[in-house]
Amino acid sequence: MINKPEKIIVHHSAFLQDREQLAQINQWHKEREFPQSRSGYYVGYHYLISRGGIVTRTKDDDEEGAHTRGENFSSLGVCMEGHFNQQTPTAIQEQILGKLLVELCEVHRLPYIAIYPHRRFSNTACYGNKLNANYAVIVCLKEKISQLTAELHKMLAL
Repeated sequence: MINKPEKIIVHHSAFLQDREQLAQINQWHKEREFPQSRSGYYVGYHYLISRGGIVTRTKDDDEEGAHTRGENFSSLGVCMEGHFNQQTPTAIQEQILGKLLVELCEVHRLPYIAIYPHRRFSNTACYGNKLNANYAVIVCLKEKISQLTAELHKMLAL
């Protein structure tokens, strides 16, 4: 079955460490027998954003996710490294999240309000209690405003 994104679901890794977590998450998801993606990862999310702002695409957008029960054929999973019950995203991580969310919404023609925390669909605190339910939408909209402002400045400079 092909994934047809209608929404974006944002997660946190719930690991409290500053080193990159891709290998650890991949191994954990492999042990849970998540399906392997075309790119060779077992990670259930489509995208992982490291604390340093590195984005790794672990699944193609049309591949079934393994991140939110009942939503894996109609969503994209984006995970940020960190445990946001105890810490907040880094500035670069937040900036990259905004850019990624704007891009995904534009590519898939999704409204910016179609971005949700994992906890909206599951009995979990994910993406963490330190972030309010609208955090990811706000980050996305701030980035879009920043992009539009830059475009306007270019137009006015001509």
